[in-house]
Amino acid sequence: MANPYQSPTMTTQHARTAPSWYVLFYQLYGPAWWIGTGLIAGSWFNIASPTVGWIGFGLACAASLGAYVLPSLAGVKPEDFVVLDSRMLNSKGEAYSDALERFSNGATLMYDGVAFGFRPDNEIACGVVAQSSDINETEAREIADHAETVFDTLTASSPEFASAVAGQTFRISIKSGMDANATELFRVVDRSIESRS
Repeated sequence: MANPYQSPTMTTQHARTAPSWYVLFYQLYGPAWWIGTGLIAGSWFNIASPTVGWIGFGLACAASLGAYVLPSLAGVKPEDFVVLDSRMLNSKGEAYSDALERFSNGATLMYDGVAFGFRPDNEIACGVVAQSSDINETEAREIADHAETVFDTLTASSPEFASAVAGQTFRISIKSGMDANATELFRVVDRSIESRS
C-alpha cells in the first residue's frame, strides 16, 4: 500500500543562481531601510539635524528602489519556489543543495505543507493554509504548532536552513487558501496569536 504521507516525486527546476551582489543587497536591505527610517524619525523629533533626516530618506529610498529594480536584474523571480521533502532532507544530495541554495537566494521553500520565505523586514515568513476559512483561535494555535514543529525540524536537520534564517523574526501566517483571493486569517509572531479577519 502506498504511503499517503509520502511527498510526490517531482522534477526540480534549476533556476539561475542569484549573483553575489544581489544576495548581499538582500541581506542589507532590511537594516538599511530601518536605519533610514530611524534617521527620518530622528529629524522629525529634533534628535538629529534635517540633513541627517534627508540622508535617512535617501537611504530608505535607495533600499526600496533597489528591492523593486534589482530582483529583475539579478534574474530572481518573486514567484520562484522549491519543494523539499524528507527524502531530500535525509540524503543531503544535489537536489537538497539546490533547494537550499535557491531558498537562500530568495525562493519560497515548501516542506510538509508549510511555505517559508524571506521578507524585507528581517522576517522569515511561514505560510500555512487552513482547511477552512472559518477556524477559531484554538484551531489556529494547532496549525501554528504544526508550523513551528516543521520549522524546528528544518532548523535541526539542515545547517544551511538554520544559517539562512538565523537572526530573522519568525512569523506564521495562516491563510484561507493558495489563490490570489486568499486572505490571512491569523498571524503568529513570538507565539502571540492575532486574528486578521
